[in-house]
Amino acid sequence: MKKEDFLYFNLNAGVSGDMLIASLIDLGVPVEKIIDNLRLIDSKISINTKRVNRGPVQCVLIEPIFPKDLLNHKYNWKDLFSAIEPFKKNLNLYKNVKSTLDLLKESEEEVHGDENNNPHELGSIDTIFDIVGFYSCIEYLNINNIFSSAVPFSQGNVSIEHGIVSSLAPVSLNLVKKIDIPVFGFNEKVNFEFCTPTGLSLLKNFKFHNFDSSKILNTGFGAGNADFKEISNSISVSIMKPDTNFLEKLSIIETNIDDMSPEIVPYLMEKIFHIGAKDVWCSNILMKKNRPAVMISVLCNQEIIEQVVSIINKETSTFGLRISSIDRVRFNRSEKKVSTEYGEVRVKLKLSDDNDVIGYHPEYEDCKNLAKMHNIPLKVIFEEAINQSKRMPR
Repeated sequence: MKKEDFLYFNLNAGVSGDMLIASLIDLGVPVEKIIDNLRLIDSKISINTKRVNRGPVQCVLIEPIFPKDLLNHKYNWKDLFSAIEPFKKNLNLYKNVKSTLDLLKESEEEVHGDENNNPHELGSIDTIFDIVGFYSCIEYLNINNIFSSAVPFSQGNVSIEHGIVSSLAPVSLNLVKKIDIPVFGFNEKVNFEFCTPTGLSLLKNFKFHNFDSSKILNTGFGAGNADFKEISNSISVSIMKPDTNFLEKLSIIETNIDDMSPEIVPYLMEKIFHIGAKDVWCSNILMKKNRPAVMISVLCNQEIIEQVVSIINKETSTFGLRISSIDRVRFNRSEKKVSTEYGEVRVKLKLSDDNDVIGYHPEYEDCKNLAKMHNIPLKVIFEEAINQSKRMPR
């Protein structure tokens, strides 16, 4: 996949680990890539797949196959963390799997008020299967950004080891709160757990705000095990490609500050970028009585205006903001890596309406790191990256 492409999950029927994996297999992830990683735990682990209908939707349904000793084993938290040790051979995969287990354990402890609690329903090999399987798919797709819809806050009841509880179950509800996952009311009163704790924990790196105008390149559908008349128990995932040279409606948020330490500004900018701002910049200005000051400007989608305002209010000394609406034209671009005699550099290509290259911009951080490594002027790396880009066929 190209770096600018991203995934979008429609989770209107809820989320579980096996449904996420099934949808990604339907999207094109080879089952063998998942099995290869899972067999670091046990060589007998496998996956069956079949096509089923959930309502009018044709989906992939997966069935994990485990040897009996793994299937019948009741795992405590120590067992679960020990089971993922073999994945240290793939450090990135291991970090993702461990951080998700950490999140699940933390959520369980907060709900039950006990640091020595057992994982209850999560204490099975299925938990490891779901987490490893999902991150194996993401690793194969080499995707950087994942967007998602909200998830349903269902109205039924479910049975857990502690008894009958409403859905969302307590641990799931805590995960929704911790990850800040948006929810919507679910009209059908079905006694079923549409959102599982493991499925919700895998959304921890998802983005839930709107994305720019894009095209659907491909779509996959994953089925849940249960089949209902009331609802299609399935989820979809799409590979999305951002449109280029399109007009988009954005907002500019600005404030002038003359009574705050400039040390706050880089931290503020980092926080605002983190929530999805298009751009953040700072300008030197003169205010009343010729006092030197800074003007902080934020370019963002309307959906995150409230978050930006809240951050600026909490982190700065300002007593107010200006907000204006603007149109932005986003020019066509692409990105590629070029090999120079000093190392690899990412280069952003500016494209014409006919898709011809009309500009080159090497990635500053890549050039800076290579310049430091080889102790040569930064401009040498920039020039070499541009020259190599011009030589490469498109």
